[in-house]
Amino acid sequence: MTATEQQLTGAPVDDRSRVAKRDKHLHQIDLFRLITFGGVILDHVLLNVVALANVAAGGMGLLLRYTRYGFFGLTGFVLAYQYRSRELHAPTFWRRRFKLVGLPFVTWSLFYWLYGRFRRGELDDVFASAGSLAGSAKSVTYDLVTGNAWGHLYFLSVSMQIYAVFPLLLWVLRRTWGFHRYLLAASFAFQATVMLAMVRPVPAFFADGLPSALWRNLDITLIPYQFFVVAGAMAALHFDAFTRLMVRWRALLIVAGAAVIAVTLMYYVQVLGRGEPMDRATNVFMLHNVFAFISIIVIVYCLGTVWQERRTPGSGADRFLKTASDRSFGIYLAHALALDALLPQAATWNIPTVPRVLITYAATVALTVFIVEVLRRSPISLITTGRERIDWRSQNSGRSMLVGAAGIALGFVLKYGFDLWVGGVVVWTGVLLIGSAAVVARRQRRDVPSVPDEVNGELVRSGS
Repeated sequence: MTATEQQLTGAPVDDRSRVAKRDKHLHQIDLFRLITFGGVILDHVLLNVVALANVAAGGMGLLLRYTRYGFFGLTGFVLAYQYRSRELHAPTFWRRRFKLVGLPFVTWSLFYWLYGRFRRGELDDVFASAGSLAGSAKSVTYDLVTGNAWGHLYFLSVSMQIYAVFPLLLWVLRRTWGFHRYLLAASFAFQATVMLAMVRPVPAFFADGLPSALWRNLDITLIPYQFFVVAGAMAALHFDAFTRLMVRWRALLIVAGAAVIAVTLMYYVQVLGRGEPMDRATNVFMLHNVFAFISIIVIVYCLGTVWQERRTPGSGADRFLKTASDRSFGIYLAHALALDALLPQAATWNIPTVPRVLITYAATVALTVFIVEVLRRSPISLITTGRERIDWRSQNSGRSMLVGAAGIALGFVLKYGFDLWVGGVVVWTGVLLIGSAAVVARRQRRDVPSVPDEVNGELVRSGS
């Protein structure tokens, strides 16, 4: 609790809290992101290449739905952690957050909107007449409001809703210090009420008009996820106590969580045996499933604390996790493109289910990483990955051109040698990499540093 927070809440002021300490990097979050984003891709692979009636795949997919709530809990956690020791200026916060998430959201929404129509052979219809242009504009606007341009973009829409209300949430949490347990209980009670209502017949009040539109789109609003955002924010504000709890009781939490997961799967098999449809048994809004989701979130975070304690700074694993964390947002955005490009063949491979899933998953991850690595080196990095382009001075433009050329060659082989749709995606990704490398090479030749790093043995500091 900062000195400002203590003054606002009336808590005793500890003079030591007046000395600001620099927050350290949370390496456990790197592992949490990696596992959770990997879970999203695996869930989407299962949904697309395995028959809906497959009980084992349904059970695994059910557990992987924790990723939805894990993302929102992580968002609340990271935001609150960043501002737990400093004041939040709402306009500055909004300007930064909406740039880093809003720009990629708009970019990918427009891309997927056009890509989807291209895949369905409907792109010419968009420009056929003034009426079709007006209809397309309406459709694009709807997708930008709802995040429906592609199935996974709702996450960005909800994230921006979180950003919109986070200054108010932080204000409330700071002024209810000492009563957070009651606030969290109330939040969960509301969460449970909403979830129970969402899987039952529509309440009369939401049957018509604007309430009906809200009810139909409730899953792309903050409302059914608010508990996880609040819980994540509270965990960050009580970070020291939360960390002690996670570390001290780690083994027990993992065992208890595993028991909850086992009971959830047994109940899942039981309700299927009673004739429950698969899509309802695995519904992410079924209240009895939420305890397994919470358990998995806790287990993954506990594993992250193990990594935090045992990692070797600068090791290969450490560098890999930092890089994966940096790329994670872009991977989430681009993986749907990679998976869709692979699906025409992957869904029809006449091989056993497990190898088909593993091959599709590995191919999706590989193609997604290739796309994101290219985007991070390109001038459009900020609007596609939410991060500034990798510093042009550290890029190897010659190597990038060679990789881009190899990608184009591979893409042509896949496209015209094996008639695989994915080849076209690989080709255009290679083209983007070569174009970006050319821009970098030109700048590297033009912008030769005029002042050496050291002059007369003294370090020259930029901007000093």
